[in-house]
Amino acid sequence: MTPEVLALAAERLGADAEGVLARLAGRRARALTKHERAALLVAARSPVPPGLRLIDPSWIEAGLEGLPRRARAALDAPSSPVDVWLARWATSALPPMPLQPTTELDRFVGHEVREDGGHRVRHPAALAWLLDIAEDQLAFALGEAYRPLALGHADEVLARIARPPRADNLGSRRATIDRVRALSPDDDWRFLRLGCRALAPHLATNRLAQLQISRSLPRHLGLLVEQELVAFSALPLDQVPAWAALVAR
Repeated sequence: MTPEVLALAAERLGADAEGVLARLAGRRARALTKHERAALLVAARSPVPPGLRLIDPSWIEAGLEGLPRRARAALDAPSSPVDVWLARWATSALPPMPLQPTTELDRFVGHEVREDGGHRVRHPAALAWLLDIAEDQLAFALGEAYRPLALGHADEVLARIARPPRADNLGSRRATIDRVRALSPDDDWRFLRLGCRALAPHLATNRLAQLQISRSLPRHLGLLVEQELVAFSALPLDQVPAWAALVAR
């Protein structure tokens, strides 16, 4: 049972919640404040997961497949028990998303607004993050041989991996070279896979984070990211970058 579920169940006990969590729950559940437990309760009662707007629309469309047309309207304004049921059915496979960043990971789950041809376009922050991790991995593995691949920004990437917190925190160079060699040159998303594989062991026990990252991306990419994060979660931590290097700006 997850810490959040334990804390949510205990919240129904009112003033006795703290004592029950102290006796039965792990450190994570005990650390949740009364405010956080109350927020979990609100989320559990909501027809749709909190932060639904942060989930890529392609996942929502997939959830609506096979449901009555009424389900689409129910996502925005459920007006009856049937609407609530439809909304929950359509979003049952979607995780709650962070409404406000409270952890280092939360800032990579939302979207960045960029100028693209004079238009403001939303880009998934997770995609940029995973590709940045991949660039670090390539530069670390290849050294000066990375320059022809970097399309003009090799100096920036090589400089950042030479500075803390990345310097001496990028894991095993031998293992990084092996990860780069394992990529298929015919795979258009090989660098996205590389970023996922470097991150995967850090999220091995954090299923919520795996879902939040993958569901913030278009579904075809999110499925790939989820697959990679799960498949490479057992890599030893000393073979991948340290967490501080991964989340460095």
